[in-house]
Amino acid sequence: MSEVYERDLFFWAYVKWHYGRGLKELFEVTGNFLWFVAHFFSFKILLKTLFVPWKRLGERYGGGLDLEAFASSLVVNSLMRAIGFVTKTVVLIVGFITYILVIVFAFFIFIIWVLAPAIILGCLILAFTFFIL
Repeated sequence: MSEVYERDLFFWAYVKWHYGRGLKELFEVTGNFLWFVAHFFSFKILLKTLFVPWKRLGERYGGGLDLEAFASSLVVNSLMRAIGFVTKTVVLIVGFITYILVIVFAFFIFIIWVLAPAIILGCLILAFTFFIL
């Protein structure tokens, strides 16, 4: 422990750490998880390239008045854009759900962290009264 905590009684040093540095580090870890999820699912890139063809697949139209070649490239390119849109939308939805789950989980961990000393103290009191009575 640092010198600041060594001057206090153990209980007060623990309370200072638990509600000071411990909470700060809990928020830092939560921020790291949120950063990871955002970068793992590449939200920025997926939103920028939402209508780009899937894996840049497509056909080039050579030009001229060949309606069959024009229709063929139009259908293939439209299909690849639709597949890219659907795939990226599914990945974005899964990413946003994961992001929300991390936030909800972090909220519950925060509640447990804040209440942990009271829960431990309550359990000790219950255990003491159980063995005494």
